[in-house]
Amino acid sequence: MGLPDLRGKSVLDIGAWDGWFSFEAERRGAARVVALDRYVWALDWDAKRRYRRECEEKGLTPEPYTQRPELFDEERLPGKYGFDLAHRVYKSNVEVVVADLMTADLEGLGTFDIVLYLGGLYHMEEPLTALRRVRRLTKELAVVETAGVVVPEREEIPMFRFYPPGDKLDGDPSNFWAPNLAGLKGMCEAAGFDRVEVAATKGPAATGTIAACRLTVRAYV
Repeated sequence: MGLPDLRGKSVLDIGAWDGWFSFEAERRGAARVVALDRYVWALDWDAKRRYRRECEEKGLTPEPYTQRPELFDEERLPGKYGFDLAHRVYKSNVEVVVADLMTADLEGLGTFDIVLYLGGLYHMEEPLTALRRVRRLTKELAVVETAGVVVPEREEIPMFRFYPPGDKLDGDPSNFWAPNLAGLKGMCEAAGFDRVEVAATKGPAATGTIAACRLTVRAYV
């Protein structure tokens, strides 16, 4: 990701899940680290697996999990077990905020020197709105990583591939949009970032057909 020196910095990890990047930022000397998540932490993974199995047995297309409230437990937070375990083992001071990026009180969260938005954008039904909210939280740098797409001979044209029901990326009904690199950079600029650099790409550069990839950019304020 090409992260800068984190010593003394404030870091927000959006979609922290098990907290790998949160704890790594702390290990690298960040003065304050906040892990923000709700979707994964509240998701009951056993219930999700049962739902997927039932859909397969009945030949049904799974709905986005957010439309199935029975798959979530907002009080027990069953998907947060791994984070909590690591937090105890590391005797970590990482702060926890159980909230969704799209509905969180941004004024209450404040702003952070470094914002990590990794593996979240392609799950957003409204990706530009999501990036605008990321921009409001960012003082210096946001690192954005997402599933992407390569469209041969159209690399310079900003594009997003939409995954409709029944044709979801990796069969996951929570996946919606995959940008090409020009699309991701352009959307970061439209969200209000001043400068966008390519940090990494993973996957085919050119295969002659549309192909999936992973993209990471550094968006500066």
